[in-house]
Amino acid sequence: MKRSFLFVLILLMACSAFAQVQEAEHPQKKNPQKFYIGLGLGGGISTASSFDLLYKYSGNASNQTVSVVPVGLGNGFNGSLSFGYWFNKYLGAEIAVSEFLGVATKGDSVVHLIGASKATVKIRGGLLSVIPSILISAGLEKVNPYARFGLLIGVLPNLVSKYNQDNSTTNPPENKQIYNDYYGGVALGYTAAGGVNFKLNDLILFYVELQFSHSTWSPSHSQIVKYTVNGEDRLAELTTWQKEADFVWEKNVSGTIDMTQPRQELRKTIPFSTASINIGIKFRL
Repeated sequence: MKRSFLFVLILLMACSAFAQVQEAEHPQKKNPQKFYIGLGLGGGISTASSFDLLYKYSGNASNQTVSVVPVGLGNGFNGSLSFGYWFNKYLGAEIAVSEFLGVATKGDSVVHLIGASKATVKIRGGLLSVIPSILISAGLEKVNPYARFGLLIGVLPNLVSKYNQDNSTTNPPENKQIYNDYYGGVALGYTAAGGVNFKLNDLILFYVELQFSHSTWSPSHSQIVKYTVNGEDRLAELTTWQKEADFVWEKNVSGTIDMTQPRQELRKTIPFSTASINIGIKFRL
């Protein structure tokens, strides 16, 4: 993530310097080129949730309850790099690369742990996507409203669950941490945005927009990437069957378990849906 922000910062400085040189060389330029590069940042809230990822346990030994914790993977922040072209002042096309980093949602383990005084799970999602879009604008000069409609192709979706168990009933007390990474497959969906371009000069625009995006994803694999007990690495003690899983449409529930192979689990669909406010700068080329 730090490298991504550094790349964006360097590119922003380079584009700004280029725009200033172009403006100095062409101070009377009235018809800037139709190509542009855009850099944007934003943050949003989830508009869809999963209801089978986290649960919350409460009560006592004689009266225990379990409830669903909605997990919205669309809560988080995004950064984008876009390339666009205006066919005329009303119609254009754009392709963007966007990286979304989710904020973790906290709940209890999906499996009731007898004897565990405290067992929690945090889940967050991430998505690197390519978004080809069509642009429609009002064609105004200084303050120009626009709309954008695109296809979202999530090429690197992932979900990370962080399990933490503190058990004070053992001697000595035990702390266990398990990080599980879900990956594989492609997220598909759409985006729609409405915003306004503010002309700063002939070559630089500032924009603000409200964007809605929705996509669904079915992970292909999962793998435990960290397993510690009281800070000691125990990952090597797990078999392949314990560490890894392949998500399938149909699985065999009979037969002998091969501990040297990933276990099979039924597929599940996870939504990535966000309503976000984005701001950024566009450099006309």
